[in-house]
Amino acid sequence: MATNDSQIPENPQPEVSDKMVPVATFSGRGGQTIVRKSNDLIQNAMYSLTLSQQKLMLHIFAMIKPSDTELPRYEMSIYEFLKLCGVDPHNGSMYKQVKKNIEDIANAKVQWIRLAGTQKITMFRWLSSATIDEGTGKIVLTLDQSLKPHLIQLKEFYTTMNITYTLPMKSQYSLKIYELCKSYQNLYLSKKQKGEPLVWNIDTLKKQVDCNAANWAHVRRTVLDKAKSEINGHTDIFFDYEVYEKDRQRVIAIAVTIEPVDEQVADNKLEEITKSMSKKMRKRKMEMDYGTLDDDPDVLTLEYVSVPETTIPYSYGATPELLAREIEVKAEIEKLAKTLTPDEMAAVHTMIDTMAKMAGKGGANDKMIDGGNALFFQTMNNVIDNCGGLRRWFEGVANRYAMRVIPTARTKNAPLPYLYKAIMDDLENYRIYVVGGVPEELTEETPPPEKPDIVEADFVETTAEPARDMLNYTDAETKKSMLAALNRYTDLDELSVKLTTGQMEALDDILQMTAYFCRRNVKGKDDGMMDGKANMQFIGALNKVIGRYGGLTPLFEAMAVMMDYDTYWKELMKNPRIKNPKLVFQAEVEKALLMPAAVIAEHNARKEKGGSQTPKKGFSWLDEFENP
Repeated sequence: MATNDSQIPENPQPEVSDKMVPVATFSGRGGQTIVRKSNDLIQNAMYSLTLSQQKLMLHIFAMIKPSDTELPRYEMSIYEFLKLCGVDPHNGSMYKQVKKNIEDIANAKVQWIRLAGTQKITMFRWLSSATIDEGTGKIVLTLDQSLKPHLIQLKEFYTTMNITYTLPMKSQYSLKIYELCKSYQNLYLSKKQKGEPLVWNIDTLKKQVDCNAANWAHVRRTVLDKAKSEINGHTDIFFDYEVYEKDRQRVIAIAVTIEPVDEQVADNKLEEITKSMSKKMRKRKMEMDYGTLDDDPDVLTLEYVSVPETTIPYSYGATPELLAREIEVKAEIEKLAKTLTPDEMAAVHTMIDTMAKMAGKGGANDKMIDGGNALFFQTMNNVIDNCGGLRRWFEGVANRYAMRVIPTARTKNAPLPYLYKAIMDDLENYRIYVVGGVPEELTEETPPPEKPDIVEADFVETTAEPARDMLNYTDAETKKSMLAALNRYTDLDELSVKLTTGQMEALDDILQMTAYFCRRNVKGKDDGMMDGKANMQFIGALNKVIGRYGGLTPLFEAMAVMMDYDTYWKELMKNPRIKNPKLVFQAEVEKALLMPAAVIAEHNARKEKGGSQTPKKGFSWLDEFENP
């Protein structure tokens, strides 16, 4: 599998005679765990490999010895190769799996991240050739010579790491972040002594870890926070970060912390991982009982464990039946059956069937990894990782799907895509569905007042019809036009400076929910309040804020602080009495929109007192307004 001419670097390395090339066999070097890579290869190389492929390449790099003067030629059996890949070597399609793994790696190009002010881009492949002898069961792999200066006889600007620490990692991003941390660690410690921060540019980081996320919230949850959870307490370093620079609402740089862990603690962690992996492999051997095949405990491969709190590999997308069973494990289906009605359980099974069928499909712009839709697995696994499984999420959405979403889907020409999109949206916004508890003042027995007369007295009344400097019924013609109108009266630049990241994330959802209320038409509740598609009860309340403050910025600032995602949702999900967090969120937004004076006044009072701006649990805006 030779590299195409168009992908060979301008100055390719000279060919090396077979006599000069050392041979690295699995039996001789398969137990080595130390990898040495140039910082350039870690920091400036851009490539797409799955988690299992990254681990395989690290195993291959570990088979290079410091004394080697040339890149080795790797010789191993198909059985040994499969174990390095983390693939079951005992199934009936091993040659097919070997061929696919090698093709995927051979076809994955490596490209240098273009440095500022330069036009030169170098591209090459990981492998220059590969031979599979199905008769003898032997594989011979040759790395591309472009890798030689980055792996052989390294003298300076290189990173040494023990790949054992990466074995328990379940995220491809965590492994890359770990490599980056190790390569930048000396620079971080040097800057720390000088009192300077180590700053990572977010756009560059996304290229380094092969993440195409469009927004900061996704990078934060899927890449950085996931990496923290898998690195800290499990490796030889401690990783953390904080926002360093923003451009309006957009985070453009972070300052990172990369502290070394006590050497004895790190050694203990290595021993713990090694014992854990070996124990899993021995247990697997006894369960599978393959007789003559020797399951070598020295070969450390990551085994997937099917329990509710573990994330699901991308490869399950290619097998809908297997994925459906696995989602049922994450949903703790037997526990769900004890809490949900028969109709709700039927809805859950329909959702699981849809998820399993669609997870292995991709559109024109969808990225597929190991046979699974990357966006689907990243979104679903984010919920599993943050909520310890899917049960609480299913409990929160089951009734809505049973009553509305699934019946609506059945009326569509393409019900499966419709239902899948709804599920994806609800997984992305899992915070407002995950079961927690509804505060007493938000239960159905005590709905918010529909006519907040006390609040209205706080504003200057006007009989004039809303003009261009006010919201009017035409703004609510569509959700898009309503959001545009809200943004027109809200200084997002000012708020992006004032608010924390968690508060800005809350603001995004508050604006969406506000647009919904401004167009809401619930029979009985909104009778007599509609003008076209506009709900004048909410638009009128917002216009009073505009009339007094010249815009909506003070109101949305107060609401974002009240519903700060870094505190609000955390407390919400800890409350054992919550039945549906979305109801809490919706009720809080509705009350704040109908009583904006109380919200703003209480927020300002807290700022003047210099105390916490986060309202206390069980807080009543109306009580605060009446008793300032």
